[in-house]
Amino acid sequence: MNLKTPVSINEAVYRMLRDRLMRGEFAAGQVLGIEELAQTMQTSTMPVRSALQRLAEQRAVERNKSRNMQVPLLSMERLEDIRRSRLLVEGALIEWATPRLERVQIDHLRLLVDKIANALEEPEKLDEGLTNNQTFHFTIYQAANSPTMLSMVESLWLQSGPYLRAARNLMHTAPRPDLHEKILKAIERRDGVAARLAMCQDIAWAFDRLSEVPQALSRAA
Repeated sequence: MNLKTPVSINEAVYRMLRDRLMRGEFAAGQVLGIEELAQTMQTSTMPVRSALQRLAEQRAVERNKSRNMQVPLLSMERLEDIRRSRLLVEGALIEWATPRLERVQIDHLRLLVDKIANALEEPEKLDEGLTNNQTFHFTIYQAANSPTMLSMVESLWLQSGPYLRAARNLMHTAPRPDLHEKILKAIERRDGVAARLAMCQDIAWAFDRLSEVPQALSRAA
């Protein structure tokens, strides 16, 4: 792990684990061993322990009966709760962000939209696509200039990780409308209401596919 950054080791480890959880790299119910994570990230156990505690406070991980940290198990009830919360918070953020986004940011969003579209056509590029998707969303949300709401959406994305993992196998098996393009065009028109509607459609797509194919939840565990 490259720790040559202007942040502390604790913060670097936290961000790395946070991003991996957001992208659904860990399975529901997976135990996150401190020693194993420390070896993978080439650091000591202390930063990993600190990061997991922070992530537990954000409900991204939880202690099991053995007192080990694990990724929460999946359920349809939690799926629906996270879905409706994300629609509320992220819908507000994009509406606030739309008039604030500058031309250079919009140009960056265009580049990301093209990369995400290419990744959806090639299954081997799925991880790259998910990384660009995360950057796309948070570029928008950060422009809303609301640290309070941004912390909420980060927590919701962390809790969404296991569901994203469950939805990964469905991304290339069901027709997906080009919702990122729709979001971007609404932003370019400075139409916050239309941007909010398109964003909510984008968020709901994966959750709705899981509701239609609930067995995907058990396969992802």
